[in-house]
Amino acid sequence: MNKSLPDKWIRKAVYDAINDISVLNPYTNENITIPCYDYRVTANGSKNHYILLTTQTNEVNQLTKCEDTWESTILVDVVTSFDATGNTGSRLLADVIMDAVRNACNNLTLDVSSGLSIQKQIFSFPNDISTITVNENIFRKLLRINLTIN
Repeated sequence: MNKSLPDKWIRKAVYDAINDISVLNPYTNENITIPCYDYRVTANGSKNHYILLTTQTNEVNQLTKCEDTWESTILVDVVTSFDATGNTGSRLLADVIMDAVRNACNNLTLDVSSGLSIQKQIFSFPNDISTITVNENIFRKLLRINLTIN
């Protein structure tokens, strides 16, 4: 295939769409800003509520004679964590953040300098992950974005 690997361009498009997204906290009725990180939270980053851009995959699709396409995916991980003391264990904030992320990613476009363009975009929502420890409750919602790229 004679096209550049789309990973960095996909991350840039998703990051630009969702970094510092503002949502209404259903517990406090205040707007909060949710940062986005590439794979892991930085040392000085937010520790409670954030978004990670994690696993990416790419496959070459050779189904047409005209040109090959990329079949690419990226996994977006919404993470909310709360102190265990006094917390009822609600995933509501994670739901609110994921809905904002889904909405912001509806029409992604790749940077024109990539030479690539998104032909088709499909969302899938794998199982939620809830982790309850002695000290905190962590709720994660996952969004896999499937892209066909020319």
